[in-house]
Amino acid sequence: MTVTQFDEKQWPDLTAFRNACLNEHINEMQRISDLAHHWYENENPKGIEMSELAKVFQAQHYAAENNLQALKTVIKDHPWTINYPWTAQRWLPITQAAYAHGDRTMINFLLDSGADPTLLVGPPDDLCNLCDMARHGGHNNLASELESIVDKRDTNA
Repeated sequence: MTVTQFDEKQWPDLTAFRNACLNEHINEMQRISDLAHHWYENENPKGIEMSELAKVFQAQHYAAENNLQALKTVIKDHPWTINYPWTAQRWLPITQAAYAHGDRTMINFLLDSGADPTLLVGPPDDLCNLCDMARHGGHNNLASELESIVDKRDTNA
């Protein structure tokens, strides 16, 4: 499995790094990170171990690609990845899914698995909530449903 190709002139080795994450090629991940590309700090702002970073990326990727079966495997074996952010913009599996495809089965699985629909993502000066991400992805009905879920959650808190 491969990820979307990036402009390798602007982002050298980013595609290779993300593919290494998907395939758990930890040594390759480390080799690329040691090259100190300007983008690496964005990919791993907290400096977590490569084996953990691979799982975080897998959860993000499978959620964005609407690969429920693969995501279920990652979440089952590494439940902490459900609310662990990817990149400095803090993308989450649920925000990836809400933006990329808005599939209700995927969203429900993530919520049932403990995804926090109130977490904010994006750059610090332009934070978005889950409902915003669904809207940005063109999934307005999903955004309305998610607002109702968040409102109920806030009411019951």
